[in-house]
Amino acid sequence: MRTPALTLACLMASAAQAAPVTELNPTVVTASRTSHSLAEAPASMTVITAEQIRARGASNLLEALRGIPGLTLNGRQVGGRKTLSIRGAQDRHTLILIDGRRISASDDTIGHSDYQYGWVAMDQIERIEVVRGPMSALYGSEAVGGVINIITRKGAPQWHGSLSLRGDLGEGAAAEGHQMSAHLAGPLGGAFDLALGVEDQRRSPTPRPENTRLSDIEGQDRQSATLRLGFNPTDNQRLQLDVLRTDEKRRRHSQNVRLPGQPYFLDTYDLERRQDALTWQADWTALRSELRYSEAELDVSNSRTNNVAPTRPQMLRDKVWDGHVGFDLGERQSLIVGAEQRDEFLENAGLEGGSDSVTHKALYLQDEVLLADDWAMTLGARLDRHGIFGSETSPRAYLVWRASPQLVIKGGYGEAFRAPTLKQISPNYVGAEGPHSFLGNADVKPETSRSFEIGADWRDARSLYTATVFRNEIKDLIYTNLLRREGTRAIYQYDNISRARIDGLEIQLRRELGAGFAVASSLTFLDARDRDTDEKLTGRAEFSAMPSLEWQQGPWQARLEWEHVGNQTLKNSAGALKRAPEYNLVNLGGSYRFDHGLILRAGVRNATDLRLEDKSDLFGYAEESRTLWLGLEASF
Repeated sequence: MRTPALTLACLMASAAQAAPVTELNPTVVTASRTSHSLAEAPASMTVITAEQIRARGASNLLEALRGIPGLTLNGRQVGGRKTLSIRGAQDRHTLILIDGRRISASDDTIGHSDYQYGWVAMDQIERIEVVRGPMSALYGSEAVGGVINIITRKGAPQWHGSLSLRGDLGEGAAAEGHQMSAHLAGPLGGAFDLALGVEDQRRSPTPRPENTRLSDIEGQDRQSATLRLGFNPTDNQRLQLDVLRTDEKRRRHSQNVRLPGQPYFLDTYDLERRQDALTWQADWTALRSELRYSEAELDVSNSRTNNVAPTRPQMLRDKVWDGHVGFDLGERQSLIVGAEQRDEFLENAGLEGGSDSVTHKALYLQDEVLLADDWAMTLGARLDRHGIFGSETSPRAYLVWRASPQLVIKGGYGEAFRAPTLKQISPNYVGAEGPHSFLGNADVKPETSRSFEIGADWRDARSLYTATVFRNEIKDLIYTNLLRREGTRAIYQYDNISRARIDGLEIQLRRELGAGFAVASSLTFLDARDRDTDEKLTGRAEFSAMPSLEWQQGPWQARLEWEHVGNQTLKNSAGALKRAPEYNLVNLGGSYRFDHGLILRAGVRNATDLRLEDKSDLFGYAEESRTLWLGLEASF
């Protein structure tokens, strides 16, 4: 029996006459937990493939995602760290999944962190699906700006493997490092299969040119390992165990300006990440079911030399039971009914008793209806029950119209929310490690949003052109409200004190030119404002773009990429809002594919050696200086 998604996909397949060099309309699952072609998915989406990640020489998630329409980067003021923002929402409003499983989000729980981006080795990724727009109707808290689903490599009916080695050479005193990884997958006999992956990555700190005793960008040492064991007792059932471990060390040379003599010290963070999951999937013909239990944990500890006090150790842990069933109501309607329970735990000395916890419970429903041969509608709603603040309902409605074999018009409305962290909502929390103190507040409400969008998607075998306009209204944003000052110490309390309105336009295009050449570009226009003051929100470029020129001929490939980040509003050292200048980054890359599965890759990141501090001291983050990278991949 065909679902509405499969019916629409068949229409698209019959219209296609030839496969493009780059797949322009892949199958995606994140927008609805069911399979759709990218053009007809009930959401605005982008897919980043494993080949694109390798061709770019990306060593982390942020590098892999740069240039996606609607995505911008924000500085975190520490060690060159950056976080991402989707459609102008804050970084904490993006939910990150690994194969559909939620990770322990560190942002806004551990200050100035970007730790949510380092869970998976790049070589273990099959593709990344990015949904832009609210998705709390399916995924609950945090999916306000969008969802990033990292889909990892699967097992295989026959044994195969790969090895990868890459080295980075920086400009002058810039960071140098390496990345080594291996992957092996195949059947174990009987009904079992296995996939294994390991990675070792190292990057040295980047010293500041003006004072080499300080670091512009922190160094990283990361080792990760993944295991996937599958068991297929019957043709229509699968039991799967997933194990992920990552150990990482961050280090930077810093300066304590609050002590006499301003001593220098080495600041080191040790990060331990783990995620374990057991999943059972079954297709009973009349219905499809999935049941999963997963645990995700992040442990953070800090050490500092020269008698400088370290930050508190912290541990975040999520235990999640979730399951859903899907079934068809005739040939034109498909339903999904699901439930989730998540036990969230935080260990931090600032909490009463040193820890706190809360249970999230949820029920959700999604209805996909084929209204006509070229019209499909997706309706969804989720009821979340938070053990402290209460309940939140997140509805969503989306309409997709195939106007012609090449053109799809789609749009919709959705609501989303983000629950307060345990620090923010615990009335007895006191954070007083730096020059300020932060107090919890039991009356803090969840941040909520309402979002509208409408877009057009035109694609054929050689080209694609998409454009989407959207408005996202966010209220009850959680900020820190200044209560009083005690000497030099400022006392803040978490509170709901702000609203935002974000209007935008996203454009993406790609065209195969012939003779192996192709041009592509993404463009984003943003108008992000505080609704109470009408002031521009900080850290959102008003215009950004990433045009590229690609060439492929036989075993050769090459790519020229130009990233433009437009003017944005930032705060200076005195807290005043100022307009920061635009800037550009140029990246080059190429590869040669030998026989017998061997590929040589090389490239240059930041080819013009742009340094943001030379353009303006408003920038609170640094871009990697000119870096040459060289890699070798072998598959067998």
